[in-house]
Amino acid sequence: MVRRKAVPRSPGRLSEKGARKERTTVIVSKRRRKGRVLQEIKHLRRTTHFLIPKLPFARLVREIIRDIFPREDIARIQAAALEALQEATEMYIVQFFEDSVLLALHAKRVTLMRNDMILMRRLRGRNDIINR
Repeated sequence: MVRRKAVPRSPGRLSEKGARKERTTVIVSKRRRKGRVLQEIKHLRRTTHFLIPKLPFARLVREIIRDIFPREDIARIQAAALEALQEATEMYIVQFFEDSVLLALHAKRVTLMRNDMILMRRLRGRNDIINR
């Protein structure tokens, strides 16, 4: 989004009745605050709350349980069990992304790419939970 700023006319020109108004515009680009992303990362490292919302995570867990055990009707899951699963999941995802970012930095890039994640899966080996 670009804001436009009107440049004031010189005081010597008076607008006459019926004359067209001339207006020149200067484009001012909106600048981002430096270090905002780093501040957000530091804030998220200090907090202990979950990053994934609880209800969508619970729906995903129920769907996975139905896929794994189609014949058994498991309607309820303890809150403590869901919390433990969510804690383990978020820990795994955070560690996976941290390791993938290290691969991107090793390639002298700042941007995390799909290839970094694929290589991370290969480096972790067959025993990693995501590769089973």
